[in-house]
Amino acid sequence: MTAPVQESTRLVEKTKVLLTPAGSDRRADIDGKQTRVAALLQEVGSDGLLVLEPENFSWLTSGGNVGRALDPDELPALFYTADQRWVLSSNVDSQRLFDEEVNGLGFQVEEWPWQKGRKKFLEDFCADKRLACDRSMDGVKPVGESLRHHRRALTAYEQVGYRVLGQIAVHSLEATGRAITPDELSEQEIAGQISHRLWHRGAESVAVSVLADGRSELYRQAGATPVRVHRSCVLTLTARKFGLCVTASRALSFGPPEEALDRQQDAACKISATYIASTWPDALPRQILATGRRVYQLTGYEHEWRLSPQGHVTGRALVELAVTPQTEELFRQGWAVTWRASVGQAVSCDTFLITDQGPESITSTESWPQKRIRVQGGEFLRPFILQR
Repeated sequence: MTAPVQESTRLVEKTKVLLTPAGSDRRADIDGKQTRVAALLQEVGSDGLLVLEPENFSWLTSGGNVGRALDPDELPALFYTADQRWVLSSNVDSQRLFDEEVNGLGFQVEEWPWQKGRKKFLEDFCADKRLACDRSMDGVKPVGESLRHHRRALTAYEQVGYRVLGQIAVHSLEATGRAITPDELSEQEIAGQISHRLWHRGAESVAVSVLADGRSELYRQAGATPVRVHRSCVLTLTARKFGLCVTASRALSFGPPEEALDRQQDAACKISATYIASTWPDALPRQILATGRRVYQLTGYEHEWRLSPQGHVTGRALVELAVTPQTEELFRQGWAVTWRASVGQAVSCDTFLITDQGPESITSTESWPQKRIRVQGGEFLRPFILQR
């Protein structure tokens, strides 16, 4: 076993135990969110809040997993008053939720018989109550947008989880990339290895993209096919753990990379570094995009800017806020942002926390070549092409 691989193994083993936060920490985080809910209920003049969106379930339970009911309309829900909180669930899920997700965290549990269904249960449970809800429903006050604004700003507890998830995702990408040999595996088999490494560490794959031998130039958003990898490969992963989402990409070549790939990856790194350098609180996303567009022009790839989204605010939902030239909402401290610059077959994509000290990389390399790029007086390391 080589030294980098040994170091990588030690890092992941350390990561496994790094975040099993004390129950009191998670309980304090949940109690803090209860306080926010109480203020929201007072603001909208409601007695209770009904929570149906899985992202809000995860946020309010500080990482609870709503589960995988075959029918989305039968998923568990939450109900809040100013000073109490309940998990509402079918009898199929209630024991698991209590044992694995909310035990000791101040939640009461109410269940409905599976044969009765959630819709009828909620009609009876919510009767004669002045309610707010994170979905639009007759007779309730919609507060979904307000909750989305609240959950974008990650708490200190959630940021710890984000850092650990980033390490797990990067290990899954890079360990797989270091193990690939040419002509042996298909894109689908490689995607399976990435997902396996995630599940092995308690995370799940939201999306995996494996594009061999320049296919990424044709398809800017794709999955994986039975095509085998011969010369090069671009790996992109979106992973979820603790109810949080993170995205990163890595590129590799068997032997020296082709001139086009090398040149395109260099340009993509310069563009992504430009985005990262501007990722501060109160930054205006459309201005960041305009700066990145100029770098596309300077590197000779002006048209590439039009071919793929450049980034988004992420968090509990994969996309909490799309970043487009029309986005007027300022970046805030505690938000997570994924930047994705693509040039030809090259991609430079990672996830960052916005802090008052500048952008913090959540998906920094574990053991991968990097390119040092100087932007706006600072130096930024961007993952480059691994030569195998």
